[in-house]
Amino acid sequence: MAKPFIPVALTANDLLEGDAVWWTGEIWSPSLSAALIARDEAEAARLSARAADPAEGARVVGAYLVELDDAGRPRLRREAIRADREPTFAYGAAAPLRDAA
Repeated sequence: MAKPFIPVALTANDLLEGDAVWWTGEIWSPSLSAALIARDEAEAARLSARAADPAEGARVVGAYLVELDDAGRPRLRREAIRADREPTFAYGAAAPLRDAA
C-alpha cells in the first residue's frame, strides 16, 4: 500500500532581510498563508526543482520543502517557529526586569 502524500510548501531564507520566506508560485513571501502548497508528488517535484534552481541563489538561500498538517501549518516545531515570525522568548521592553545583584 502506498504511503499517503503529505502536503508540502517551499521555504528559504531571504538573503537581504534574513527572514524566513515561502514560495507563492510567483514570489517569495514572508507569510506562510500565501505559500503555494503542493498536494501531490508532481507539485512537490516542481517545488523541489524551484529550490534547486541556481537563479534563486541571488534572492534566497537554503530552500527546502516543509511538511504541513491538514490545516496548512508546519508539522515540525522548528518550522512552526520560522512560520510564526515571532521570537520564542520575551526580550527588550517585553522581558521581565531582572533583580540587581
